[in-house]
This record gives sequence, structure tokens and C-alpha cells, in this order.
Amino acid sequence: MAVENIFNNDWNETQFTIELRLQNEKESVEEVHFTPGTPFFIDGKITYTF
Repeated sequence: MAVENIFNNDWNETQFTIELRLQNEKESVEEVHFTPGTPFFIDGKITYTF
């Protein structure tokens, strides 16, 4: 049995900043990109061997 994010907190698994500038723009723009973390999740497995 596996339990992830037991308290169901919002979190970012990865987060990085990118600075972009298009050809027709004079100043660059900074953007933050992120991948959301795993929400509350329970995984269980039952096996039976005979």
C-alpha cells in the first residue's frame, strides 16, 4: 500500500523561470513554469498465491 500527499497540499513538483524575447519586442519577459505535484492518492495491491 502506498499513500502520497496524505494532507492534500498544493505543491509544485518542478518549477523553473524562463526569460523570453520575441523578435519584435524590445524588452524580455520573465515567465514561471511549473508542474503541479501529485494530489492525494492511495494505491493498494492484493495478491493471492495458491
